[in-house]
Amino acid sequence: MSPIFSRDYAAELPKVAHGSGVYVYDTDGKAYLDGMGSAGVVGIGHGRTEIYRALADAGNKVTFAYTATFTHPWQEQLASSILSVAPTGMASVYFVSGGSEANETALKLARQYHLERGDTQRHKIISRWQSYHGVTIATLSLSGRTSWRTPYAPYLLPVVHISPPYEYRCAYCRDHGGCTLDCADELERAINLEGPETVSAFFAETIVGTTASGLVPHKDYYKRVREICDRYGILFVADEVLAGYGRTGVPFAIADWDVTPDMITCGKAIGSGYAPLGAVLVNDRITDFFRDNRKRFVHGFTYSGHPTSCFIGQQVFDIMSKEGLFERPGRIGHYLASRLRQLQQRHACIGDVRGRGLYAGVEFVADRATRQPFPVENAFTSRLVAGMRERGVIVGGGVPGANFGQGGDHIQITPPFIVTEEEIDVIVDTLDEVITDLV
Repeated sequence: MSPIFSRDYAAELPKVAHGSGVYVYDTDGKAYLDGMGSAGVVGIGHGRTEIYRALADAGNKVTFAYTATFTHPWQEQLASSILSVAPTGMASVYFVSGGSEANETALKLARQYHLERGDTQRHKIISRWQSYHGVTIATLSLSGRTSWRTPYAPYLLPVVHISPPYEYRCAYCRDHGGCTLDCADELERAINLEGPETVSAFFAETIVGTTASGLVPHKDYYKRVREICDRYGILFVADEVLAGYGRTGVPFAIADWDVTPDMITCGKAIGSGYAPLGAVLVNDRITDFFRDNRKRFVHGFTYSGHPTSCFIGQQVFDIMSKEGLFERPGRIGHYLASRLRQLQQRHACIGDVRGRGLYAGVEFVADRATRQPFPVENAFTSRLVAGMRERGVIVGGGVPGANFGQGGDHIQITPPFIVTEEEIDVIVDTLDEVITDLV
């Protein structure tokens, strides 16, 4: 009997032995093609031993330093590296241990920024339904993931949620033949309903993750969001924990909209699974205000800016820069998208194929014409993911609730950035086999 308190006592999970490239191997010797990049974390691939060699070579120089007492060269170097590929206007980096901590940090920094400037009423946050920002009470409050919110509803903060940019199921543009940007304009309506002087920030996943698997907003969506936030003095926080750091073929996905947020949160690929690491990128306006006025940010985790994590983060950055992995997902992602669209022509149950780069989502429906989801009791996603795993391919099962909080089946395919066309063929061909068996 395992001494681990399991995440799911109903699940019988294989025990991992090692990984190499895009493959993970269990203790029985079975190979699994990691088509989900271990929850979108692994960018540079499994088993990059050069990272551990570099850490061993550094020896005891990389020792723990509490960042309220010391700064250290490893966080300084990594921050400079990240800012060198960040959107223009990003000026500083606050390191944490992962995505939930990054979004919690951004939430608190937004509040303190307004407080220090005398805007003491600004405490309200707006985010979107069908979103995910983390599992702490504050970040789950931000999230529009109904199935995870329900058990903790009495604890959650009163965050305001608006409609997501979900063109496939959008109530606004359903009869207009394309996006009307009414979902972006809903932000302005929410601001005015709450009182503009009370709203602190708007949080949005640049591309929506596991709650709706790969929703890519209209090309003008974030320009409209930026205009609205600027009009009312509200901060815009782009959550790129999953979409950022090369996943879509650029260092930060928001660059494709030619917009600079006030903060960008990131995690997952920044450490590529070799160390727990996340970060908040802060723009020059906020950074300069705190720096010029010598303000203390009333916040901090014990492991903020952990030296070993930052050292490994720099090794990951160097590998990605040297091997072109910030850009490669954009190129190889076209092949993944084309294969999935071919599959859509073969299977009527594939309602939508979406995403960008190596961030692909597939939504399944019982009726393509009406976009009617499968009944919840069908457990289509769970059975599909299990069938894929039995055949040695791992994909991410989308969390129920994409269909306006009520069911909806979808998966996300987020392999490591080093994946080849041949390995993509294995993922898609296996998906083809499993769908054929299920439908």
